[in-house]
Amino acid sequence: MGPGSGTPAPLTPPPRTRPPRIIRAAAAAWLAAAALVATAGVSFIISARTQHQDSAALTLLGILALVLAALSAYSVLRLRSGKRSARETLSSIGVIAGFPLLFRGPALVAVGLVLLACTALLWLPQSSRYFQLRDPKKRKGRRGTAS
Repeated sequence: MGPGSGTPAPLTPPPRTRPPRIIRAAAAAWLAAAALVATAGVSFIISARTQHQDSAALTLLGILALVLAALSAYSVLRLRSGKRSARETLSSIGVIAGFPLLFRGPALVAVGLVLLACTALLWLPQSSRYFQLRDPKKRKGRRGTAS
């Protein structure tokens, strides 16, 4: 119905806008990072099959890397639609997996640096503004103070 009829107008979702350039760049970087982590996971599994020493540990590490890569790719899809939980999930993956990799040899240091750089993109001021605009609680609070 509408104004004056006694029933509130339905709340409309925020308009679908194209994510800003920084979010698109972060999404592309995270997809590349997910591919890199998946490649490392496959490498661990292949190493486990060819070496008989620590094969169970390498296989488990490879499976974990593949799961993280899949979770990252799924979160990127949600990130592009402005889901704050996707930013938090990707940040958790980046920090929890990125920091330990900095101390695991030259090849894995590169992967750790990529994950941490991708995480940093999600927390730049332009990224934070985008998520503030997409958050219904923040929008509601701003509307209430403006009237």
